[in-house]
Amino acid sequence: MVFIKIFKHNIDLTLSVIFAVLTWLIAPPSLYTVIHRLNIPLLGLLIALMCIVAGFRISGFFDVIIQRFFKGNVTERSVARFFIFACYFSSMLITNDVALIIFIPTAIFTFTKLNRVRVIAPTVVSATIAANLGSMLTPIGNPQNLFIYSRYTLSLNEFLSITAPFVVVSGIIIYLATFFLPNSKVKIAKSREKKLPIKNLAYLSILFSLCLLHVIRLIPFSVLALIVFPSIFFLNRKLFLKADYKLIFLFAALFIGVGNLSEIQFFKNISQILSGHEMAVSIILSQIISNVPATVLLSEFTNSYEPLLIGVNIGGLGTIIASMASLISFKAYVEMRFSKIGYYLLMFTLGNLFMLAMLLAYYKLFY
Repeated sequence: MVFIKIFKHNIDLTLSVIFAVLTWLIAPPSLYTVIHRLNIPLLGLLIALMCIVAGFRISGFFDVIIQRFFKGNVTERSVARFFIFACYFSSMLITNDVALIIFIPTAIFTFTKLNRVRVIAPTVVSATIAANLGSMLTPIGNPQNLFIYSRYTLSLNEFLSITAPFVVVSGIIIYLATFFLPNSKVKIAKSREKKLPIKNLAYLSILFSLCLLHVIRLIPFSVLALIVFPSIFFLNRKLFLKADYKLIFLFAALFIGVGNLSEIQFFKNISQILSGHEMAVSIILSQIISNVPATVLLSEFTNSYEPLLIGVNIGGLGTIIASMASLISFKAYVEMRFSKIGYYLLMFTLGNLFMLAMLLAYYKLFY
């Protein structure tokens, strides 16, 4: 019963482990090969970033930002825009998952308190799209970016030159779409502002900066690990419990499974079939298995990182599982009292397909 429960709640992880085990039996790797495929620096950086961002969240840093934004008379549209673009911009540095975890429940609570339930679904859908596309900008914006950045040893300038145009275009489209939101005036009561632990925030900022220095390859992972992990332990060891280890194990299983797959003779010819179709295949595959597994799988068979990078990011638009981050906001919406699941899924699908069509049109016109 316990295993069935774990499987039901972690289907993606369970299937990834089964995939790794089956491919291991077909093409057994050496211990050295397994260690090499695990990409310890990448997994270690992900854990460090998750712990540091959790520290910012626990400190109340994001709550204070929200409280300072809302003062007196505002409109439904301006409140919605705040949450949408808070997800859009913050996802560039704290990942799309974390941005949605922080801002979506707060958005739902705010509009419920204001008795403006009608604005919740379009705001949550728009914020989810914004987080998935805003996170496309930087290597640390989402897991697939960090993987591609590391896998193909890209420079920061090279990476940004690929992603920035799509992020800017999507930001403009999202902003224009917000004009369809209701614009009635609402009044937000002033709440007592929390006192921030400035000393802790300073330490967390330094640790976050060190992670960024590693991303742009100014310091090696060994130096980063020796500084960051002991610092987190002494600052607040409970932060290690806040990391998403499911994602870490999912990555590890995929690294091993895909590596094993590439050694099987039948799959060695995939690179020839994939050549020239990386973007289309990555978008389609993302709709079925989500963009993170699609990235790891396809990267083993192509050196064309640009269409792959674009494809897996805009491929996060579409189905509810195309980007696993979308499930975070969906679960938050479903748990609210006045949720309409069918209405939400319809709005989510139409909004995602519209944005996907716009970005594909942009790609066709300018690439």
